Amino acid sequence: MRDMGNGTGSRDAILRIRGLEKRFGAVQALSGVDFEVRPGEVTALVGDNGAGKSVLTKTIAGIHEADGGEIFWEDAPVRIRSPRESAELGIEVVYQDLALCDNLDVVQNMFLGREILTNGTLDEDAMERAAAETLAGLRVTTLRSIRAPVSALSGGQRQSIAVAKAVMWNSKLVILDEPTAALGVAQTGQVLQLVRRLADQGLAVVMISHNLNDVFAVADNIAILRLGKMVGQAPVEEFDTQRVVELMTTGKSDHVVEPGKGRAAPSIAAENAREVAAERAASGEEGPSAVVGAGESESFSSYIARSWSRIKAGESGVLPVVLGFVLISAIFQIENAKFLSPGNLVNLLVQGSVFMMIGMGQVFVLLLGEIDLSLGFVAGIGATVATLLVAPGIGWPWWAALIVALGVSALLGLVQGSLITRLKLPSFVVTLAGLLGFNGLMIQLLGAGGTVPIADETLNNFANGTLSPTAGWVLTGLVVAVYAALIYRKDAVRRKHGLVAPPLGLTLMKIGAAVLAGVVLVVISNMNRGIARFPLSGMPWGIPIVFAVLLAWSFLLGKLRFGRYVLAIGGNAEAARRAGINLRLIRTAAFTLAATTAGLGGVLYASRLRSISTSFDGGTIVLYVVATAVIGGTSLFGGRGHPLHAVLGGVVIAAIVNGMALLGLPAAVQLMATALVLLASITVDVVVRRRGETTR
Repeated sequence: MRDMGNGTGSRDAILRIRGLEKRFGAVQALSGVDFEVRPGEVTALVGDNGAGKSVLTKTIAGIHEADGGEIFWEDAPVRIRSPRESAELGIEVVYQDLALCDNLDVVQNMFLGREILTNGTLDEDAMERAAAETLAGLRVTTLRSIRAPVSALSGGQRQSIAVAKAVMWNSKLVILDEPTAALGVAQTGQVLQLVRRLADQGLAVVMISHNLNDVFAVADNIAILRLGKMVGQAPVEEFDTQRVVELMTTGKSDHVVEPGKGRAAPSIAAENAREVAAERAASGEEGPSAVVGAGESESFSSYIARSWSRIKAGESGVLPVVLGFVLISAIFQIENAKFLSPGNLVNLLVQGSVFMMIGMGQVFVLLLGEIDLSLGFVAGIGATVATLLVAPGIGWPWWAALIVALGVSALLGLVQGSLITRLKLPSFVVTLAGLLGFNGLMIQLLGAGGTVPIADETLNNFANGTLSPTAGWVLTGLVVAVYAALIYRKDAVRRKHGLVAPPLGLTLMKIGAAVLAGVVLVVISNMNRGIARFPLSGMPWGIPIVFAVLLAWSFLLGKLRFGRYVLAIGGNAEAARRAGINLRLIRTAAFTLAATTAGLGGVLYASRLRSISTSFDGGTIVLYVVATAVIGGTSLFGGRGHPLHAVLGGVVIAAIVNGMALLGLPAAVQLMATALVLLASITVDVVVRRRGETTR
């Protein structure tokens, strides 16, 4: 075997370890371990359970700090005390659990924690091009789309994505922990070829594996650990299965390997080299292709087929809630012709605005896989503070009162979020305590009087005021024009950069649908819904207020790192942590934003009644709010949701309440009907989640 302290092998090693020691209390996990890894080679690290393989690799990765010995990186002594320091050297680890977020797509996973930003926002096109080039360079060709969620990928594809994620950051050493575990024969072959390609591209590769067939198929060197000691490291030709097993189990072997008998399987290195040469000769390429698309629109039939496949796989988006609303509307219209009248539709939107607003706050928490039961009374506190500050005795301007009310609401969310993240208390318990405590605080603030009217006309107009017909047209036209410009430009830029874009016809259809929806909304709002003596028309203020918050939170969750990290934590908190995301900060911020949004929802509620009262039922409101988000499509399990879901769910709940009131049905029936819709939505959520798990 090679003398690990001398010879040319050690001089060109990128990583050299000498006499490494690691203890855990009285347990000596590593004892005087020598180990070396060279660029362009695959070094297989083998050993029985408890031999120290994981401890050695975690020490290299910076998860554990060595207690003794020396580590040389590119011939310079180094101390590796954290995963960040390890990554800065160029060391990346692909753990056995892969640390991928199933709810994110391939591109989002590959750039998690290292997103490319342009003007402070996520540059999705740049990340997609870089991801495609990395996968092309590794010849990962089995993916139908790099925008597919990881949950839809096979085991071999997921392993390929994890490896590609590790090598795209100028890494020099890649450590793979059991890369073929639980894979089928074909997938194992794909992954082993990928491992070989990494070394062929000049990277140093360490592969931990219990499968000796895989080891002999791909490795250049084998290092054997036993009870925390390195009992052998040499080129693969100096080993066969019997010799490796004897060293693993006894620490010594007198077995002599016959020349040419060292490999238990054909070398994938030679096979891969032949494949690469053949492909390049056929295509005339000098290296891996960096072409990521033709820059053309996807055909309409292809887009429809792909969309239908996603729907069959359970990724139906907002389609169920839209169809549900259509069905509910049809039933109520048949029973009462007034249901779809302009006045009732506008009233329905105003009724649902409170649930929509607080529901958008709840979405932040649900995305984390948590729940906030206190948002109903947080809304009540926000409304109470705003009402008291504009009262005649204090007389603050409405905008100052609103800012303070939202600030107090945010503070309540910050306190609860800090208790949950810092003390690791269950969100259910903390926010249940908040529900009770904030109810008492609200009663204390309002005093014995019970009801306090809002003494400011602007705050009263939040729910009761209306825009002039002209203002409604101008505002809606501006919003639709901006939307049309943004969506058209986005698709045009994707085509320009060589990325697949939706068909131009579909883009125009989306713009046309937005124009139609805007026109219908303004026309309905501008119709007289009052009586002869008291005419009433114009778009209620509540609609643009809800829409403005929807746009803001959609931008936050879809275009900024914060939103990406919220989704990642909800999908796989451990993967997010390994990506360098500050879980405590993101979680606390989400609870704070949820409470702030609820505070605004409370102001809308009080505005509609022109007062706030101790009879405010925040407990019932929060239950409706959770139902609003889930009915709209947000998952109770975390990682999937959008503020739009709360808006659509709020419309559905408002339609149920409104329609049953028109039919004269009692409140008990309304509650039972809402419960059935909620159960149906949760059932869909569970089915989608299980289908995603079983298709991998």
